[in-house]
Amino acid sequence: MKFSIVTPTYNHKKYIDTTIKSVLENKKHYPNVEYIVIDGNSKDGTQDVVRSYGSEIDVFISEPDNGQADAINKGFTHATGDIYAYINSDDYYYPETFKKVAKIFEENSDIDVVYGNCTFVSEDEQFFRYFTEIEPYDEYRLRSCTDFIMQPACFWRKEIYDKCEGFTKDFHFGFDWEMWCRMAKHGAKFHYEPELFAVNREFEETKTSTGGDVRLSELKKINKLHMQSLLPYAYYSYSSGEYKTQYNNSNLINEKIRLRLKALFYRFLSINNMIYNHKNFNKQNLYGIVHHSAFLEQNIKLSIPYYKNENNPYIVMVLQSHLKGQKVNVVINNENEIIREFKNKNLILIYQIKNLSQKNIDIKLSFLKKEFKAFGLKNKLFNRKINYASTYIMCDIYTEDEMRECLIN
Repeated sequence: MKFSIVTPTYNHKKYIDTTIKSVLENKKHYPNVEYIVIDGNSKDGTQDVVRSYGSEIDVFISEPDNGQADAINKGFTHATGDIYAYINSDDYYYPETFKKVAKIFEENSDIDVVYGNCTFVSEDEQFFRYFTEIEPYDEYRLRSCTDFIMQPACFWRKEIYDKCEGFTKDFHFGFDWEMWCRMAKHGAKFHYEPELFAVNREFEETKTSTGGDVRLSELKKINKLHMQSLLPYAYYSYSSGEYKTQYNNSNLINEKIRLRLKALFYRFLSINNMIYNHKNFNKQNLYGIVHHSAFLEQNIKLSIPYYKNENNPYIVMVLQSHLKGQKVNVVINNENEIIREFKNKNLILIYQIKNLSQKNIDIKLSFLKKEFKAFGLKNKLFNRKINYASTYIMCDIYTEDEMRECLIN
């Protein structure tokens, strides 16, 4: 079974090296992979980074295109594999993801689409949270209420892609969700695997963060095109999130009030989504971190991929200060588990990882007071405050000088 992985890119010199390394690392564990990179004629040195890998990149094309969906479709015209996926040039895979996905497809010939868990990191690979909105497949929920499938962690058979005739170029935002809905209409069988497959890098310059009303307009069209309900609940839900973010970012009192009311209005309209989420509130526990919840499991698992970077020798994980008696299991690149019971507040623990195949690194586990600014890291999360213990765990990679600065309390 052969994988065809496509990376669309444009002016992403800063990030694409990690993306490529993650694909090539996966090939060590599952060699039957072809890697295709489609560049939109970048001018920032992205092409040089890709070319530096030589024949390890099976197909590299650099020319102007008509957007991301067009670039992805172009990539798959060169594909010769059985299993398709695309990974954007600012995202990356966990090691051994392809091996795990291949096993599922090989053992289940009736499965058309496999998707797994995903983490969110910032521009500088600072760990935000796990994607705990994910859930086992439900066609009604997917088409009417929310896109609970994270694109970087999704793989599908060539046959279902061909039935759908590729990604639509009509949408600039949400075309992955539109594809999942079309696959569902074609009768595709989806399988959710509760394993961490990929990392999604989220920062202020991404399309999702800057899309605003244009993005919402496209999501509304997609929702109406595929929904099985009477009302476009997904549009209402996404609108609520968008206007809540605008409210948090606004500096004007009247504008804050207007946006807050707008967010509450759309939140009310998405009542179907709210009821479902409330009903399943205590069922979603991903490695001990439950998004928007008020509790933690006794054992917490923190798992992140790390790809060699000579300038970043430290991985820093900061946990909320009230975590007393918690057991934290830290896994880097699926190996070297560390388990420790914490009993003190604001404790800094340093572990030397000696057996990683790529590089010796330190993992520094720290405790955080109620607000994020306790370690002077507030600005690294776009001025967000962290007020709830279990909502976020922060992970970052620092140089030694940055580490000293951050740990001044």
